[in-house]
Amino acid sequence: MAIMPPTSIFFSVIVFMLLSNAITTQAGGSGGGKPKATSLVVEACKNASGETQDPDVTKEFCLSTLQSDKRSAEAKDLPGLVLVSIDILKGRVTDASVKVKKMLRNAKKGTMAMHALSICELQYENVVSTLNICQAMIKDHQGDKGILQSLRLPHCVDIACDTSNECQTDLEDVPGTEALQIDNERLRILFNLNAALVVPYDVRD
Repeated sequence: MAIMPPTSIFFSVIVFMLLSNAITTQAGGSGGGKPKATSLVVEACKNASGETQDPDVTKEFCLSTLQSDKRSAEAKDLPGLVLVSIDILKGRVTDASVKVKKMLRNAKKGTMAMHALSICELQYENVVSTLNICQAMIKDHQGDKGILQSLRLPHCVDIACDTSNECQTDLEDVPGTEALQIDNERLRILFNLNAALVVPYDVRD
């Protein structure tokens, strides 16, 4: 499964604060339409938090993430819940891609920043395409539970995660990309959550 790359103390502290704020904000707004965590969601998050080496992928983070999309409460089984989780991830990747495109418009030609952002732009597109394939794996086999267990779904999610991580590597030491690096760090945690959620489909001989 995806392995958490080393990060600086600076980014770890910032991400921790951002995640804590997000969870607190959503918890405080439970009466504003946030779906109730079903037994399926609670069980999936409990299992996911125990299947990852990423300390940021807690049960609370998982619950907060899934409850940000009302479809999580409508999911009937784990495959349906994973479809929602991947959709949430795709949305965050798309948001980061939009930010990259805006930054590229202001980047000077021939600079290190322009080259790094151009690579990230392409990588984000590849990530979304890969995640679409991951979702297709689930949709195409939802009626065949036996076949679903043999899907290479974890591998598919790992490929998307590795592609996204390459963007973070390219941005290292590039001035003016600090905010995007923080976004990528948050994406890393979300990728690891998705990787943990699909562990039940990791059937290796």
